[in-house]
Amino acid sequence: MEKLTKKEKKELKKLEREQQFEKENKKKTYQKFAYWIAGIVVLALIIWGIVAAASSTKNQESIVPPISSNDIATGSATAKANLIEYADFECPACATYSKYIELMKGDFPEDLRVVYRFFPLPQHKLISSQVAYAAYKQGKFWEMNKLLYDNQTTWVESSDPNPIFDDYAKQLNLDLDKFHQDQNADSTKKFIEDEYNKGLNIGIDHTPTFYLNGREVEPSSYEDFKSLVEQEINK
Repeated sequence: MEKLTKKEKKELKKLEREQQFEKENKKKTYQKFAYWIAGIVVLALIIWGIVAAASSTKNQESIVPPISSNDIATGSATAKANLIEYADFECPACATYSKYIELMKGDFPEDLRVVYRFFPLPQHKLISSQVAYAAYKQGKFWEMNKLLYDNQTTWVESSDPNPIFDDYAKQLNLDLDKFHQDQNADSTKKFIEDEYNKGLNIGIDHTPTFYLNGREVEPSSYEDFKSLVEQEINK
């Protein structure tokens, strides 16, 4: 093997330096490209997150079925704050929040409309909902609503609550024959089941669930609840 001359060695070193330089340049180019791609991905994720959040809020505000003439409601149809409640008469938390709602009905007599929608949880009986709907058929839903919640522990623990419910009906001066007929009617059961299924379709899995002007809210206290309603009224 022939030895390289000084000139050849010099040229070889120059070539090696050029190759090394080119290699480093390519590496830097690849790194820049990788950073650029990563930046695009991060930006895309941020944009996607913003859009998803906006979409989620929009869906949350529009997903709940609007108030209709079939709803059980109290308060002015022109009220600035419309509160929809999905509830279960056997639910202890619902009993607590029912007191908050009663207070707010007094606080905002002209500006708050309250809608009750049946959502009896699977582990509970339908009978209390049927009783409330039977009272509704005689124009006494909200009065029965109060009796059921105020005395919840009494009838929930009873092996046969029907005599208790009959007593409530008598207190409200209801026609007992019609009350029993409506309580056990297939149309009553269908109404309750339809509301329950509509609740399931929008993702409700607990009670009470509240929607204030179409937006789901989770007030932690009466003061919190009242503040949320006031915000809607003052918009």
